[in-house]
Amino acid sequence: MALKTFVKISGVNNLSDARYCAGMLVDIIGFSLDKNDPAYIGTEKFKEITEWLSGVAIAAEFSNSSAAEIKSVLQDIAVDYVQVTDPSLLPELSHLQVPLILHIDVDQEKDLAGIQQKMAEHAAYVSYFVIEGENRSNLSSLQKELLSLAPEYAMLLGFEITENNVHRLIDSTEIKGIALKGGEEIKPGLKDFDELADILESIEIDDVS
Repeated sequence: MALKTFVKISGVNNLSDARYCAGMLVDIIGFSLDKNDPAYIGTEKFKEITEWLSGVAIAAEFSNSSAAEIKSVLQDIAVDYVQVTDPSLLPELSHLQVPLILHIDVDQEKDLAGIQQKMAEHAAYVSYFVIEGENRSNLSSLQKELLSLAPEYAMLLGFEITENNVHRLIDSTEIKGIALKGGEEIKPGLKDFDELADILESIEIDDVS
């Protein structure tokens, strides 16, 4: 089996999500290593979870850390990608020889022009742009506008994605893939995957290669 498009899962903080996503053959699983993030896991838990995983790329995610703090964390773990929210960190982090991902929260952006400018200014540093949002009143219309930028930028779309529209987004646009979020365990070992599983299972296809 395989997935119909490139998929990144962010904010994974438990083994249930991680193993499920790896089993579904997602491309990147992201873990927050930023102490101020609600989904934060420490480096020891990171190691405990990732040692169970194979065949999937691992991303370390940072939303409020400095370049020095990120470098310090990365001395203790091995990752395939580093994701940041602050684009000013990209020039310094580019020397790490690890592919970079820039997370853009559309809730924090004024308009499409600002998002496009941020992408244009930093495209040379990053492998992917993860575009997410939750609280804007015009998310659906903004998504349509953002899709016009997909041919130019390596965009992983992360909002207004459902089981019902994911195939249309994959088939009729030029996004590089989708970005979904992990969730909390009900209790250790018991996980309600809800929309995450619905979307992944809807894009699961037979691997004919």
